Amino acid sequence: MLNLLFLMAVSALLLHELDAIQQREWRFFLGWTKLSDAVGYQVFTAVHLPLFLLILALLPNRGFQIAFELFKLLHALAHTLLRHHPLIRFNGLFSRLWIYGGAFVALLHLIFIITTG
Repeated sequence: MLNLLFLMAVSALLLHELDAIQQREWRFFLGWTKLSDAVGYQVFTAVHLPLFLLILALLPNRGFQIAFELFKLLHALAHTLLRHHPLIRFNGLFSRLWIYGGAFVALLHLIFIITTG
């Protein structure tokens, strides 16, 4: 059960990052660089390779799992605080499902880790 919850939280983040490409999130992170959309898309997408590799390599590590779950909660908070920013376009139910649904699953996983040791 614990592994399934954690893998669901990771999967929700991966789906959110796929959605971030659709929502052109590189404009938020890379807008100051004045890159074209084509180059911004490529840079934003390519940067995810080492991030995903790190996540996948550390999946079994309990300390990483706790840090990841805390990140997911802070990530959801950041999306809440930035929801009206003109470059943040995660306004639909589909986008919010991966952000907040993933945070909810992360919270459940974190609670189970804390209460079961």
